[in-house]
Amino acid sequence: MSRPAALVAAALFATAFAPAQDHPVRAELIVEHASVQPGGSTRIGIHFEMEKGWHIYAQDPGDAGLPTKIDWLGAEEVSFGPLQWPAPQEFVDPGEIKTRGYDGSAVFYSSLFVDRRAIPDQTIPLGAKVSWLACREICLPGSAQLKLELPVSATSPVLSTHALFFDHAPEP
Repeated sequence: MSRPAALVAAALFATAFAPAQDHPVRAELIVEHASVQPGGSTRIGIHFEMEKGWHIYAQDPGDAGLPTKIDWLGAEEVSFGPLQWPAPQEFVDPGEIKTRGYDGSAVFYSSLFVDRRAIPDQTIPLGAKVSWLACREICLPGSAQLKLELPVSATSPVLSTHALFFDHAPEP
């Protein structure tokens, strides 16, 4: 396998999941493209998957709850646009408390910009510090530090295999 092909393959499989299996929410760091060109851009996101009956909270959680928080991390060659929040659902938590958030599956994303001086055939380390509050009859805090390596390529990038990113993320 050539070095660029190996880098693309590494990006496709180098996603991180968290937390442990005993938590009702799983978080995955995903990217829109399997590689990026110097001076190019893509989208980076967190895909949350919640067990049935559990939900996490929106930027404005309503009468209770805590907003889901994402802090992007990256090398000096990258910068991030503002976090794009999906449209929240409304919930009624125990005690008739009205909240807003997400159940099932949700993707939060930002634009990712790569400096034109980035070097092809190398990788850029990316990550996110993520925290959330998951609730059903009780609430459990969750957090994760997710990392992946995004290859820099001199050729046009190809879309990643993360179909869920496009199913859940609104257009920029």
